[in-house]
Amino acid sequence: MKENIYKLENIDDVVKFVFGGNAIITIESKKTGRWFTYRIRKANKEDKDSPYFVSVLTGGDNENSYTYLGMIFNFTKFILTKKSSITKDALSYKAFKVFFDLLNKDILHKDMGIYHSGVCSVCGRKLTTVESLKDGMGPICSGRVYKNGITDIRKKKLQLLNRIKV
Repeated sequence: MKENIYKLENIDDVVKFVFGGNAIITIESKKTGRWFTYRIRKANKEDKDSPYFVSVLTGGDNENSYTYLGMIFNFTKFILTKKSSITKDALSYKAFKVFFDLLNKDILHKDMGIYHSGVCSVCGRKLTTVESLKDGMGPICSGRVYKNGITDIRKKKLQLLNRIKV
């Protein structure tokens, strides 16, 4: 494991991290060696049903060089919007789309590594405990996410997916 890079090992931790409201993840293809870093932010932290904005790191400044990619609606639908400056042909779009489609099926691809940088996906603070580094959230934020609905997120996600399939 590289210094200050932490792998999310199971689907529950990935879902919890991605929908924390302020997540930065890096997705690596173990086959090609390519990787992309994405910022996933909830549009309105007070609204449980608020969409999420997805941006991809496109420059050298890890804090500010993100380009808007698209939106996640209802925890299940990722789309490009009119304001997306990345197209469906871009590898960064394709990688996120594969990742997100598998996430909706509760699957982690065996050839895909999913990492965080040791920063809480809710509040953005540096993580310091082993347990927090494993799941990508500090203990207070993790408690809030579970209290405010990670179970609800998963239930709603499954309900929406079942509706879409019918």
